[in-house]
Amino acid sequence: MHLSYLYDIRDTRRFVGDMDMLLKYFKPVDLVQLLDILQNKKAINNPVFHLTFDDGLAEFDTVVAPILLKKGIPATCFLNSDFIDNKKMFFRFKASILIDQLHNAEAGSEAWKKFHQWIKVNNLENKYYRKILLEIGYDKKHLLDELAKKLEIDFNLYLRKYKPYLEEKQITSLLKKGFTFGAHSTDHPEYRFIDEKEQIKQTGDSVQHITTTFDLAYKVFAFPFTDYGISLNFFEAVHREYNIDLTFGCAGIKQDAVPFNLQRIPVEEYHESLKGYIKKEYLYYQFLKLLGKGQIKRSK
Repeated sequence: MHLSYLYDIRDTRRFVGDMDMLLKYFKPVDLVQLLDILQNKKAINNPVFHLTFDDGLAEFDTVVAPILLKKGIPATCFLNSDFIDNKKMFFRFKASILIDQLHNAEAGSEAWKKFHQWIKVNNLENKYYRKILLEIGYDKKHLLDELAKKLEIDFNLYLRKYKPYLEEKQITSLLKKGFTFGAHSTDHPEYRFIDEKEQIKQTGDSVQHITTTFDLAYKVFAFPFTDYGISLNFFEAVHREYNIDLTFGCAGIKQDAVPFNLQRIPVEEYHESLKGYIKKEYLYYQFLKLLGKGQIKRSK
């Protein structure tokens, strides 16, 4: 329920096919190798890839890791420090759970009456109910908790029952198996909608918590949602104050004005073959280069 209305989730068969395709054309590298390549500017003779997963979901342990271990593919999983051990929940997951509750409620039921009262009080009328809930941002996330209370949905009970996030013992076990972990902010805000001071705090707090808790020899961070609009001042601050080795955006194949910020290809929402998607990304990057737009520029 917490993912049902957010992503077109790929099944295991398609995921295995994706991994087989990557292995056919690219060589997998782990995080330590990737850092070595970037920091020491090592030449790459053959195409390589590094696989990453965001949000620290339990399926990384139960579904993904066994497949990757079998195929010899390393990966890094980025964790929101507040969500480890299912202590709290991403506000977008809450929206998905609420949508599911309303979707399964009968028209004219008490749940729908309470929902319409809620949207009226909060001036959210004249939109489809799913759109209303999915458009609630980080700054208004308390509204989701208010609606949940009206609909008698207990998010803490949901966390205890379904355990959507990785727990410390799982992460420790995965580290022993060779997987690597990084930070993904404390509670997953969209950075362009919070001020720079809060951006730095979310980044530093999550990096310090995860590297200390799991005794990591590296410090890596992936932006929640996107790194769109993030300033050079931010990168200089987190590099100086927290000595972060590498950060990751999600803007596809692009160069970045910040040498230690690596852009990734997001694949959770594509509806075609991974091979075709990567080809499109590469061709689009080449087109942008011709226009002089192949690099992300950042202001102070």
